[in-house]
Amino acid sequence: MKNLIFSLFLFLVLSNPVNAEFVCSSTTTAANIFADGDRTCTTDAEVMKVTLLKGEFYNSTTGATWVLKEGAVSGDIGGSASINYLPTIKKSQNKPGTYTHFRGYMDEVITIKGGFSTADSTPLHCVTAGATVNVFGMADVSCGDGTCITDLNDKAEVNITMNDMNPGGGSGNYLYDATAYDVELLQSDGSTRATASGNVDQMRAIITLASPIVITKNSKVSVEMFFKGTNALAIEWSASSAAAGCTNISNVAPVFTIKTTITE
Repeated sequence: MKNLIFSLFLFLVLSNPVNAEFVCSSTTTAANIFADGDRTCTTDAEVMKVTLLKGEFYNSTTGATWVLKEGAVSGDIGGSASINYLPTIKKSQNKPGTYTHFRGYMDEVITIKGGFSTADSTPLHCVTAGATVNVFGMADVSCGDGTCITDLNDKAEVNITMNDMNPGGGSGNYLYDATAYDVELLQSDGSTRATASGNVDQMRAIITLASPIVITKNSKVSVEMFFKGTNALAIEWSASSAAAGCTNISNVAPVFTIKTTITE
């Protein structure tokens, strides 16, 4: 039996990476966040609505592809909720071959809601609020006066459109190349890389498997592809002082977990 487990966080907020090790807690104060090297802590999203589109195995050398499931499935992965997108795979569905990667597709629009209040005697707040924004991953959701993200009463669902991997960095960047995975922004055909923010239609995560998997017609294959909103919001603090409070709240990509079991 081969039991391959891949579990990773896809941090899609590339313009402003966060320190994922500092998690906001019930005892976290403004001074604690300010003292962190990134002046950032992460917290779970209360609401994180995503639409999953497809999951497939892929061979980067031969181009062979085995589509495990295709079709839009939407759900809220906020709090402790999760989505397991992939179905039970019957042997009759097997596509024999060797595969080196897993590719997961999702819609480019994510809806988030949440925030954090510090443990100070007079709490400071940082919440999702304001107008819908169209930048890759970053919920720069301040209102016109820049104060609504610090007002607990203004907390609301905000739509984030993932249409640029390098907001504020000049020309668009539609591929993030990391060691274990890539994240690519695609056009509506689901395969062509975007060339402008206006033609981004979906996202594709390309995960390099720890070792190639070999599928035969007799293989019993089980694949679980989970998405969760754990630590999916980054609370970003002012650089001037702890008392200055929150200046931004960012969308961090959901936890993306792949578990593959192959039995011959």
